[in-house]
Amino acid sequence: MQDHGGDRQVASSLPHSVKASLSLSPTGLGQVGSSGGSPTSKMGYCGGLPVEDMQSLTIASLSAADVAKQYEHIRELGKGTYGKVDLVAHRTQGTKIALKFVTKNKTKLKSFLREYSLTGSLSCSPFIIRVLDVLFETDDSYVFGQEYAPAGDLFDIIPPQVGLPEEMVKRCMQQLGLALDFIHSKNLVHRDVKPENVLLFDRECRRIKLADFGMTRRVGCRVKRVSGTIPYTAPEVCRASRAEGFLVTTSLDVWAFGVLVFCMLTGNFPWEAALPVDAFYEEFRRWQKAGCPVGTYPSQWRRFTDDALRMFQRLLAAEPEKRCGVKDVFCFIKYELVSELRRRASYRAKRGERSSSGVCTGSCTSSSSSSSSRSSHRHPEPSTPPGTSCLRPAPLKRSVLSDPLSSREESGQHQSTGRDKNKSQMVMATAIEICV
Repeated sequence: MQDHGGDRQVASSLPHSVKASLSLSPTGLGQVGSSGGSPTSKMGYCGGLPVEDMQSLTIASLSAADVAKQYEHIRELGKGTYGKVDLVAHRTQGTKIALKFVTKNKTKLKSFLREYSLTGSLSCSPFIIRVLDVLFETDDSYVFGQEYAPAGDLFDIIPPQVGLPEEMVKRCMQQLGLALDFIHSKNLVHRDVKPENVLLFDRECRRIKLADFGMTRRVGCRVKRVSGTIPYTAPEVCRASRAEGFLVTTSLDVWAFGVLVFCMLTGNFPWEAALPVDAFYEEFRRWQKAGCPVGTYPSQWRRFTDDALRMFQRLLAAEPEKRCGVKDVFCFIKYELVSELRRRASYRAKRGERSSSGVCTGSCTSSSSSSSSRSSHRHPEPSTPPGTSCLRPAPLKRSVLSDPLSSREESGQHQSTGRDKNKSQMVMATAIEICV
């Protein structure tokens, strides 16, 4: 890394022609590309660069006054451990964009540029957030611009313990499936698929985009495991030792995608962590190990139709090599996924009466004779897993991977906004995940 007046250039192994097209003019005030142009223009190198190499990007240094000259600050969209996201308007064009400020003492320049270049290389997909030709640093932050998603993120619209209407879920499944399939076709893995990273352009999910590529890595590379787990973390990652790490595969995204679909349909997590100590996960794993027998279903899964259960079996196979590709879910979109009876509030309320303080007050089983009279989309009540009580489902909440001893580049650590117990306040965290 070298100093060139007010600019800094990051060396790379890219050919000279590519370097020239990406170099930042010292007079461009933070805009990437020789055109110098609009903050709404798109990065012009979709899919063509070895994005895991350091990019030949020259990053200009701007003062707070320089930033204020170009952009009118509208409001702060999010703030957290690693920085903030501001909604601004370009003073000349009036275009609204999101500026992501990443605190320098929390993130290395190499990590920041990797996320920027990865997002730029993928944003030719209509289902991936688009980065803009805006890249600069201030005294304490690295900054880049991306398109503004006015409807927030997917987490904001999922009703806790209820879930979204099935048609909305299917629209999300189709768009996210196409986004992930495109990423995987580039031999990359997102590694952080969850509702916080799905940005909305309308509240009906007719146009959504996948965001936040800070943890994205190439297939086959070995990475360290971060401390802790979240419900979207695949079991092989949960089991990996920190020293040994694990190999990155597309099956990691497939697992997270399956958990995300469950969350959208129910408003709950299927489990807190894919580990044997988690009663809900262990119950699901035992059912899978037994061959997913008809007639007994894990307690959180009996609301789903047989077609939906077949889909989840393929997405959430315990062995990574047995998981399907994300596009395989498209054949299930034409089927009903949730039983109509179990979708009703009256049924959920009746079920809720059986629990107090998280433990069932009565039997959690039902007779096979009563089950046999149900429709093909209704399942008999499962037996309580041996050695466990019938616990309440894990409520949906924003998920945080935490590793305070490592840099963001090494751990891929993210934090996000989260709801408190009353769902009436928001606790803000990292801008990298909020990504609006």
